[in-house]
Order: sequence, then C-alpha cells, then structure tokens
Amino acid sequence: ASHACAIRNALVNGKLRRVGYSFQTFVHPDHRNKNLAKHLLQNMEDFLIQNEAVLVYGLIIEKNLPSIKLVESLGFRFHSKLVMPGLLVRKEVPIQPIEKIRFAKPEDLADVSNLLNETWQNHELYEPASAEILSRLFNRTPKFSIENLLLLEKGGEIFACLGFWDWSQVMRLTVKSLNLKMKIIGSLLSVTRVIPKALKPGDDLNQILLTLIGFKEPSHLAALVRHINNMAFKKNIKQIFCISEQNHPMLNSLKGFIRISTNMSLYIKLLKDNLKLHESPVFIDGIDL
Repeated sequence: ASHACAIRNALVNGKLRRVGYSFQTFVHPDHRNKNLAKHLLQNMEDFLIQNEAVLVYGLIIEKNLPSIKLVESLGFRFHSKLVMPGLLVRKEVPIQPIEKIRFAKPEDLADVSNLLNETWQNHELYEPASAEILSRLFNRTPKFSIENLLLLEKGGEIFACLGFWDWSQVMRLTVKSLNLKMKIIGSLLSVTRVIPKALKPGDDLNQILLTLIGFKEPSHLAALVRHINNMAFKKNIKQIFCISEQNHPMLNSLKGFIRISTNMSLYIKLLKDNLKLHESPVFIDGIDL
C-alpha cells in the first residue's frame, strides 16, 4: 500500500496558511479490507499537523464509495462538487490570425502572476502567484518549464495565459478497464466516426493537463486552448483535461470541443480548532492529482 501527500501555501479565509493535500492512495488487491489505507491516512494527518498545516483536502471521483466511506470515517467532510472535463483531440482547429500567441519568457512572469492573481482572487485554497513562485514551480516540476506556458497578447498586454503539461513525459497511463459510461460514449463516438476507434483496455492514455490558467475573458483563453489542441494533435495526444468548480467561467473557453466530463468531489478536514472556511469558490490545480 502507498499514499502521497504534500504541503503548500494557500489562502484560507483570506489569510495565507499551510495546507496539505492528499492524493494517490493505492492498496494491492490482495491486501484490501485490512485498514491499510486508513493507517496511511492517519499517519499523513500526524505529519501534516507536525508541519503546521491547518487543513487537508483530497479529490474523489464520483461514486467511488469505498474512498468516500474511508475519508468520512476519518473526519473529512464534503465541501463542493468539481468537474474534470476531458477534451477529445480529433483534428486541428482554426485560430483567428489577429490573435498573437507566443511562448512565455522570464521577463513575462511578473505580468503572468498579476493575471493569475486577478483571475483567482477571492478563491479559497489559491496561492497568490509571483515571478519567484512560478520560477520555483518550473524548477521542481519534471518536464514542465517556461516553454510550457503560452500567452495571448494584444497591444503588448497579456490577455490570457495557459500552461500545458504532457503527462506522457513523466508517467505511463494504461487503461485497465472502462466503466459503463465510458464504454457507451466510446462506442457512440466510434460508430459515428467522430473518433477513429474507441478506447479499450491495454491502450496507453496520452494526456495534457492544463494549468496556470489566467484570463481576462473566456474567449481569450479559448484561443490558447485551440492552440494547445493543435499541438496535441501533431503529437498524437488524444486528450486535454483540467479541473475546476462546476459552472466556473473558464469552462466557457472549452466550447466547440467534444467533452467527456468526470464529476469529482472535494473533501476537506480541518486540522485546527475554531477554523471555518468561508463560503467562497475554491481553486484546485490539476497538478494536485
């Protein structure tokens, strides 16, 4: 069995605090129902408290009842519903020629930080960006650098930024099985020739994660999404995905794509007495997966 957690800075009730996030719990099938996952999560909580985290959060895919039962038994509580839209990369799509799209440079990071902070202000669990923080992110994240950050620029001003992280560069994802929903969708898309063939067990799943998402208007972000789609198509990458709250304005930038969405739940456990979260929208980065 194994479990991972990490600590980062984030806004909680308007103040920058240390928070933990819990992810990737695995138990070998031969050793399930032995409380191994529960033991690992309890040790995680002790570690986070020792390191002054005020809360811990985790993401659970809808209808994963064993995981929900486990975290609720340990004091986690449902906070909000999230969505993970997966965009199917089928073909190159047109981009308006008047839009100047380019890769970021080090001297852009201050302006990018301002745009990110403007986009996500008043969101719980968001860490305000700075040029230094972004540089550290590039340095510590494998196969993710400033060359993975696109900008949309008009008149010398940055109107949107979008990072893309090719997961196939850091891990191999192989389909083990498909639930009924995915089987039906795959069959329909294959029969109607929207995609050449449906995903099946044994296939490698090449994906790009969207991160560092900032924009003045969803239409500005949409141009960058289209650009990344075209890059992915040339590299034979089949899917682009991100994570957000349901009904977040950024989802409007994904219109025009065939989208297979997975619903997720955000669970949070408070680790400090007398701490309550404001009823504010939350920021979740797909890198937390």
